[in-house]
Amino acid sequence: MRIGSVPYLNAKPLIAWFASPECDGDFEVIEAVPSELAVMLAEGRIDVAMVSSFELFRKPSPTLVPGISIAADGPVKSVRLFSRVPFERIRSVALDTSSLTSAALTRILLDELYGLRPEFAPHAPDLAEMLDRADAALLIGNIDLFRTPAEHILDLGEAWKRLTGLPFVYAAWLARSEAAAQEAAPILTRARDWGIERLDAIAEEWARRMDLPLDQVRDYFLNVMRYDLDDEKLAALDVYRERCIRHGLVRA
Repeated sequence: MRIGSVPYLNAKPLIAWFASPECDGDFEVIEAVPSELAVMLAEGRIDVAMVSSFELFRKPSPTLVPGISIAADGPVKSVRLFSRVPFERIRSVALDTSSLTSAALTRILLDELYGLRPEFAPHAPDLAEMLDRADAALLIGNIDLFRTPAEHILDLGEAWKRLTGLPFVYAAWLARSEAAAQEAAPILTRARDWGIERLDAIAEEWARRMDLPLDQVRDYFLNVMRYDLDDEKLAALDVYRERCIRHGLVRA
């Protein structure tokens, strides 16, 4: 089975099992940003991928693997909008090209919370260059964004919670077919459960490998990230889809 995963810290508990001695299957794990994984999945180069939840709303849409997601109920800490000006004065935004989900969410939040429809432009994830070209910049990825200085910072998960009262699902396992989803579901569930049972050890490993403070990584894994896909999160996906349709980001 060819498995595509994002290279970010939040996915490590979902894929750590595949690199462990306890993994007893024949799996190839390929890491790429969500937008690249979506292309690889559509072209059949991988069987299942941790892809932006926005991909569920596109046609043809891939098949959702049930029960697993990358989500947060409130502040997510690793998906943020950085601005040189107060939010109500934003006229242009540089969008990280890595994730369609967060780009769409930024459009929705700026419109519904601040009444803004600024100019948006895709940009490689380089904050300094982005803020040279625009008032604000969306960046996704790891919690080293904590260290990123900016006068005005909007945590997208916190803003979504304020707008809707719901958690937000950033990514989910999507498969290229129903058969692939059925085959992958028990494997990916086993990998998730293995990782959740070892969050402290995984936090220690990746804090060391990424040169991040251990207390922040532990807090991120244990208190911020959610790896299930329960009824509330499925309802949140429906609300997000409705908002995407309302704002003209996808077709009904």
